[in-house]
Amino acid sequence: MNRACAFGLLALVAAGAAAAQDFRGGLSSYNLGDYASALAQWRVLAERDDPDSQAALAFLLFKGLGVERNEAQAAYWYGRAAEQGQPEAQLFLGWAFLEGNGVARDYILAHKWCDIAYSSGAADAALYCRDSAAQRLTPEELRQSVRQVTEWFDRHRPPRRP
Repeated sequence: MNRACAFGLLALVAAGAAAAQDFRGGLSSYNLGDYASALAQWRVLAERDDPDSQAALAFLLFKGLGVERNEAQAAYWYGRAAEQGQPEAQLFLGWAFLEGNGVARDYILAHKWCDIAYSSGAADAALYCRDSAAQRLTPEELRQSVRQVTEWFDRHRPPRRP
């Protein structure tokens, strides 16, 4: 490994460790009830594409903790985190589509995101959400959602090693 590659790897590891530390700082602020501080810390990381911080920021926006409640912005941040594979964000995004919180109600997308969340290890709430959405879908809409789930996993599957 040449020096440039080693330095780049070290910078990525340091950035990941710094992001984890900053996220924990936001979590400490949240646990102390200092939502404005948690919001500030998580927003910086969320804008740098940290999925856990995106999900945490979305939660604060949805609940109106440390900021004015904004379901549309919450859905936006849940969507960014969900697309990166953050299971709780996938669940909350599915619920947003099921209930029409900050987004147009869409049972196909509710089913998709709740199914992905369930497959990613989210709680039984994901199964309930998925099944609630499925009850409202026609057979063709259900097939469409299942195709979207398959396509999502195909895009997010790690590449095979030779």
